[in-house]
Amino acid sequence: MRTDELFYELFRFSPESLFELVQLDVQGRYRFESITVKTTEKRFDGYFMSEDEGEPDVFLEVQGYPDNGIYWRLFREICTLYEQIGEDHRFVAIVLFLDKKFDPGNPRLIPAPPNCLLQLDLAECLKNVKSNATPLVALKPLTLDDPAELPKAVEEWKAGIEEMRLPEDRKKALNDLLEYAILQRFKTLTLKEVREMIQLTPLEEVTAVKELLQQSEEKALEKGLEKGKLIGKIQLLQLLLKHPQSTENTLEVLNIEALKAMLAGLEAELAKNANWK
Repeated sequence: MRTDELFYELFRFSPESLFELVQLDVQGRYRFESITVKTTEKRFDGYFMSEDEGEPDVFLEVQGYPDNGIYWRLFREICTLYEQIGEDHRFVAIVLFLDKKFDPGNPRLIPAPPNCLLQLDLAECLKNVKSNATPLVALKPLTLDDPAELPKAVEEWKAGIEEMRLPEDRKKALNDLLEYAILQRFKTLTLKEVREMIQLTPLEEVTAVKELLQQSEEKALEKGLEKGKLIGKIQLLQLLLKHPQSTENTLEVLNIEALKAMLAGLEAELAKNANWK
């Protein structure tokens, strides 16, 4: 499954999620399809066909790479489709950029009202989606920059899925999409690590964190001091909690009791924030 297929699966699961994402005011029910225009053999990323008379057709292109011809191709395929079916519908064309740097700029051809073109940045759209209790939660990993934010974010995303009170099969489908989005965004994570996160495995059992803990243990052994072990764990927890990281020189001047108290405070904050203790 590629990134564009993530969007295909999500909007097939919940067509109305696109309109929530781009804040498009349309009424009634829509059916999502991915259709091919025969004469050009080009496939729309998404075709949202209204099941209610009078509402516009909605065409979606998800753009994750530079392409100066994106707008010309989209309009050509819309025109070809309407030529083939012999009908003239009102339409909304949406180009959703995974990164705004891929937008080649305003096209020379702009559809006239009541038709319209929306050029949107995924990250900006998702910022406007305040709640995690929406199928769009499956897209949120695509906009996360810092992998250190993943543990807390995954917990919040999982809580959002639970809050929707979906049937078990639909809940599993959203969790699968969330899992795939994380793998697409953070290529260095393994499937096992992501599944451990989504299942809310205790922090000490997550593979990536176990490796960091192992490194801190080795560092302590090299120093041959209890203080070295405490310093390593403090620095690790500061990293995970996104605190300013204290230098070894700063920590080494503290006595054992002060380091233990500092470590206990960090562990308590981690338990409170992540609920993994």
